Amino acid sequence: MRELYQVVEVGPAWYQENIPCQEACPVKTNCRGYLNLAAAGEFEKGWELALDPNPMASICGSVCAAPCETACRRKEVDKPLSIRYVKKFLSDWTHQNVTVDGRAYTQPPAPVFGPPRGKVAIVGAGCAGLSAASDLSKLGFGVTVYDALDQAGGTTLAGVPPFRLPREVIDRDIAGIVNENVDLRLSTFVGRDISLRELHDQNDAVLVAAGCFEPNYIGIPGEESDGVMAGIVFLERAYRGRPVEVGKRVIVLGSGYTAMDCSSTSWRLGAEHMYVIVRRSREEMVVDEEELTETEREGIEFVYLASPVEVLADPNGHVRGVVFIRNKLGDPDEKGRRSPVAIPGTEFEIPCDTVLLALGQAPETSWLAKDFPEFRVKRWRDIKVDPETYQTVVPKIFIGGDYRTAPTTIIEAVADGRSAAQQIARFLDENAVSVNVPEYHEVVTLRRSSTPDNIGMISLEGELARIYHNMSVDYDRIPRQEMPKLGKQDRRGLFLEINQGYTEAQAIAESDRCLKCNFNIEIIGELCIICGGCVDVCPMDVIHMVDMSDIVDDGSIPAVGEAKKWQNGVAFYLDETACIRCALCIIRCPTDAITMNRYGTVMPAVGNVLPKESIDDEIHLDLTVAAKKAARPLPQYDPHLAPGYKPLHNGHGNGDFKHAHGPDLNEKELVKH
Repeated sequence: MRELYQVVEVGPAWYQENIPCQEACPVKTNCRGYLNLAAAGEFEKGWELALDPNPMASICGSVCAAPCETACRRKEVDKPLSIRYVKKFLSDWTHQNVTVDGRAYTQPPAPVFGPPRGKVAIVGAGCAGLSAASDLSKLGFGVTVYDALDQAGGTTLAGVPPFRLPREVIDRDIAGIVNENVDLRLSTFVGRDISLRELHDQNDAVLVAAGCFEPNYIGIPGEESDGVMAGIVFLERAYRGRPVEVGKRVIVLGSGYTAMDCSSTSWRLGAEHMYVIVRRSREEMVVDEEELTETEREGIEFVYLASPVEVLADPNGHVRGVVFIRNKLGDPDEKGRRSPVAIPGTEFEIPCDTVLLALGQAPETSWLAKDFPEFRVKRWRDIKVDPETYQTVVPKIFIGGDYRTAPTTIIEAVADGRSAAQQIARFLDENAVSVNVPEYHEVVTLRRSSTPDNIGMISLEGELARIYHNMSVDYDRIPRQEMPKLGKQDRRGLFLEINQGYTEAQAIAESDRCLKCNFNIEIIGELCIICGGCVDVCPMDVIHMVDMSDIVDDGSIPAVGEAKKWQNGVAFYLDETACIRCALCIIRCPTDAITMNRYGTVMPAVGNVLPKESIDDEIHLDLTVAAKKAARPLPQYDPHLAPGYKPLHNGHGNGDFKHAHGPDLNEKELVKH
């Protein structure tokens, strides 16, 4: 079948969408940028860039769901970048090695300029509430954050294991939020110690971001037996040092991250047989593969396609086992998810001492209605919240975070908190979130240097330093650096962190795998002789020649109409999603018709505050070099030492792509297909 092509003009939106890791991040973290800085050894600058849009960046370095990695283009070559763990390295390195005025580094809170121009109360000191407090503080508002616990952190404190998220990491992010305009009122239960009405009357706005701590139950016989406990309650007790016993055999009902944490925590508390019961198959689970693998490594047994039917109790009323029935998957629903269907006559029993219900949570809303009848509803989802403004039917009260959306990931809660803060600021001052500095976009044309960065210095060459695009030697041969982890025999303690952190060499090697998606190919038509050399040499099948008769012309670009008049004219179709920035096409081109464009932008942050760094990290690596104020740092690792490194067969570096990559084209094709 004949394929037709529509030509569109490339603008900033296209360039930005072509950086998939950043587009996938709910807060639009410039992960590509801090990876490139880390690859150059600029760890502190990389950390500043990671921290700028995300006040919970240290927490996310340990336990983010990492949608950026799911989107990472490197997965088309081998495996995606370990973006989350590079962020963890940058946080750990900066806090351990940087000093400020002779004191240990702490994450800097937003500066305070003058008295606050309004007062906002926030209910909930979790990721959404604290992120909202951070942004409102930057906008000049005074914020008081209330939380029923005696420590801030919300779910990260009460629901995420310290062996995955050390408590000092939570403290790092809190230190970067609390300042003269942000006051924490802990051990304060809103609705009991202070009323919502009081918060409403004493403040200009109230944000309810109290999280989801009301556990879901199944409603099966025996569920009220002793030893049956909500997973979120169990985790909070265990992590906050309260007495909790699990016995030798534990059943966990659920398939999410809470279920994984319940099973791993039970093992650390002395359980010997742990079962995670999943209603669907492994393929339907939302937990990432690394988390599943680590849970299995600790001896937890997964039972798939089974549903609980009844909880069995002994004569004393304590759970002694659970009866299950086997399932099969039915037809997909409107969302494409296949529901479990019970298979009659397949009941079986698993004996146990404890049952933990990790079946999700919901917001607890009864306290809202004590002072405001408008919030008296049967189900929490019946509370009306404007999806655009986050505003409720009580104009001064806003709802955000998991309290608005139901349980989500940490990074989604951060994004929702920030969005709520902007809407509150707009409610209080319509000019509060306007930015007088316009967005600035820059596209720089670069040429490929014949010398890779870590073989020969290209710095200190004045403006010429800005026109080179160089991927370092063997960037395409460095495998994903696996996180060093504690062995199973050393994991029994609740507070022994599993992830031991990258070494500097590992962090640099992993970061150097980045394909720099802000670089894009450009073919200069006036210089091209249509020799097809670029098409032949491309190992990833990026460049295609297309007959001009297959181009659809809607008249929006006059040059296309003119080109279609040419006899035997051709166009080049570039699949940027497959490009690995090897520059073979640039080196192969006999007329120098192919260049690379580097896209960068300076984007306004919240309010009148610009980001610490440009979205384009090359401001560190190119502008200072061009001004002869600094030399471009060389990668600080030996690629031969990277675990899994694949040496070139003939010993050449990437400076000789034509020969060096020849023997491996079949390998790349296998990876691609």
